Amino acid sequence: MRYHKGFKFGDRIIWPPYGAERCTCPQAVKAYEEEKAAKAAEEEANRKAEAERKMRERINRIIGESGMGDRFLRRTFETFQLTDDNRRAAAAARRYADSFDTLLPRPGAPEPGRNGLFIAGPPGTGKTHLAAAIANHLIAQGRPVVCMTMIDLLERIKRTFSKRDTDEGSVLKIYKTVPLLVIDDIGKEPPTEWAISTVYNIINGRYEAYLPTIVTTNYDTEALIERMTPRETRDDMTARATIDRLMEMCRAITLTGQSWRQR
Repeated sequence: MRYHKGFKFGDRIIWPPYGAERCTCPQAVKAYEEEKAAKAAEEEANRKAEAERKMRERINRIIGESGMGDRFLRRTFETFQLTDDNRRAAAAARRYADSFDTLLPRPGAPEPGRNGLFIAGPPGTGKTHLAAAIANHLIAQGRPVVCMTMIDLLERIKRTFSKRDTDEGSVLKIYKTVPLLVIDDIGKEPPTEWAISTVYNIINGRYEAYLPTIVTTNYDTEALIERMTPRETRDDMTARATIDRLMEMCRAITLTGQSWRQR
């Protein structure tokens, strides 16, 4: 039996047809908790979907849809040609894409740890293809992703200097807050003071927010630091700090073998 509470209205008692007191038996308590959890999960999913929709709108307005060129958009897991040299790397990239939701930071959850990828290897071995395949896999699910070369990323920031409706801070905020940032060919950009300080600003912002980042490069860490050191000062402190953060943020994937472009 469940009871309703009445309330006085003048000299009468009104018995509303709703608001019955909850049953306190174990089965009912369990059902109430499950209903509450399902409602909270639905509200969180709706909040997340709305946040991602707004992020996609900002990306499209400021830098274009994902920033990916046509060649990047054609690179998927299905079009990646497997060999003995790249099979393990491809499997690791696929696992990363499939488990991406577990790699994002969540309030109250433990630190996500190394939730990025540092994909290194000689030219033409499939680094860009795998990074773009991850990006395309997530974009197909409606996830906000930015994927572009390091040179293009810096060039798009420079372009904002000549625009009145977009400032540098807005572009940097996109790069620092998008759920996944993919930077292709890091180390190929001109090693100027402005370039390395901008790269550090982006990487450090993502480092502090525990946001996943994927980078591809032809260089090992020391060679990359050398490549990113400004020629005018030869001060490698910012370059070293940038790579040090990436090493803490990312798991390494190494690709070997003959260049596909030479086959």
